[in-house]
Amino acid sequence: MNSITGSLHTHGFWTDYRNPNETARAPFNLKYFVGACIKYLDFQAITDIMSNWPEWKEFTEHRYSALLATADPKDKDLHIENNGIEARVWLYGNEFTIPRTQEILTNKHFKHILVAGVKEDIFGGRNARDTLKEIKDKGGYAILDHPFMCDAWTEEEVLDLYDKKLIQALEWNGGLTFPSWLPKFLRKKTPNRESNHRVLALADKIPVIANDDAHCVDDLKRGAKTSYNIISGSPKNINLIDYIFQSIERRDFQRHERYSAFTSPIHHVKYGAQSQKMFGKDGLPPA
Repeated sequence: MNSITGSLHTHGFWTDYRNPNETARAPFNLKYFVGACIKYLDFQAITDIMSNWPEWKEFTEHRYSALLATADPKDKDLHIENNGIEARVWLYGNEFTIPRTQEILTNKHFKHILVAGVKEDIFGGRNARDTLKEIKDKGGYAILDHPFMCDAWTEEEVLDLYDKKLIQALEWNGGLTFPSWLPKFLRKKTPNRESNHRVLALADKIPVIANDDAHCVDDLKRGAKTSYNIISGSPKNINLIDYIFQSIERRDFQRHERYSAFTSPIHHVKYGAQSQKMFGKDGLPPA
């Protein structure tokens, strides 16, 4: 049995929720991102944001494809195989997997749904249950991310969704352990750490995984990863994301609310002027 560690909820760069039309659009360079993760992790998803809200009509962002597009096709040290569900990346001969996940913004604030295993866009702005039914019909996987932030869901609702097999897990959100990064209007609305405590209280009834919800590479040092145990001899022709959700279904995983590997400096790969402009001359994010 092999164990693989990573996060399924990672945006990769900051979004200004107060000014959605001025969202930072430039993704990290792929080589830098993989170099920052590969020393300590086996995979790290990149999460698209899917919204059709009228007031946030420009908030949909395809961060997964945007990140992959930063790869230099002439770079012999970097090789990519992308099937739309996940990308296998080889950096200096070392393999790393980047699953595509989608964070769906439904028609109620903070009823967010994390989707994996689906190539097609799942658009937001709709009723959450209808969205979950679409995900299931398309063969995808669904996790309720930060489910009790701003009291988005009730315990009764999430238990019902799990019983109906519309969700596979709940998320313990690493971003909520550091609420100072949230805009003030959100910090006033929710006791953030308490929302994670409510998630853990359901762990004996619904699988609870840990994700970092990272909005920059430096956020990876928050920890919040999960190690998934993969059964040896599993078919070779399925995606890594399928192995992960098999592990979730078996409840055969270890949650890391603080992943100890990231107490060390992040391994990094410099990539020239853009790196120095964004992160300083050593190519690292700010401490």
